[in-house]
Amino acid sequence: MGKGQVTKEHIIRQSAGLFNTKGYTGTSLSEIIERCNVRKGGIYNHFENKDEIALAAFDYMFNQLKDLLSKAVTEQSEPTEKILAICEAYIMLVEQDACEGGCPIMNTAIENDDGHPMLKQRAQLAMSEIMSGLGGIIREGMKRQQFRSNIDVEAACSVIIALIEGGVMLSKLYNDNKYIRHCTNQVKAYMHGSMDV
Repeated sequence: MGKGQVTKEHIIRQSAGLFNTKGYTGTSLSEIIERCNVRKGGIYNHFENKDEIALAAFDYMFNQLKDLLSKAVTEQSEPTEKILAICEAYIMLVEQDACEGGCPIMNTAIENDDGHPMLKQRAQLAMSEIMSGLGGIIREGMKRQQFRSNIDVEAACSVIIALIEGGVMLSKLYNDNKYIRHCTNQVKAYMHGSMDV
C-alpha cells in the first residue's frame, strides 16, 4: 500500500470517530485536520470536500459495526443463539464503545433525516443490509422450527431492531447502560415468546 493510500485511510479512520460522535454538521474541517494531524492540502489531496470524507467515514464505521455483528453471529450455530449474540454485540457497542460514538446507522439516520440526502441513503442501505441478515436468521429459525412458521419476518426484524436501537439511544442519552440491557432483555423475552409478530 502506497503512502498516499495510508494517509487516506488514516484520514477516514480518524474522521470516522468525529463524524459518528459529533455528526456531520458538528464536525468541522479544522477538527478533522487537527485530529488527523495533516495539513489542509493533505486532506484535499485525497478528498474533494467534507461530504466525500463523511461518506467514507460512514462506510468505515458501518464496516466496524458489521465486523462486530459478524463475529458475534459466526460464533453461534443456532438461530436463537445468533439473535442473542446480536444483542450482546450491541451491549458491547454501548458498554465498550466498540464503534466510537455508538451505532453509525442510528446516529446518521437521526442527524440526516432531511439534511443530507446522500448520508441518509447510505444509512438506509446499511440498515437494509442489517435487516436482511436478521431476516435470514429468522427464516432459518423458522425452517428449524425454533420459531413459529407463520412469522411476519419484516415485522419481526422491525421490532428487534427498534428495541435494540432504542436501547442504544436511551443509554447514550442518559449515559446509563441499563437501557441497552433492558431493551435487549425484551428482545430475548420476545424471542422466547416464539415471536408473536
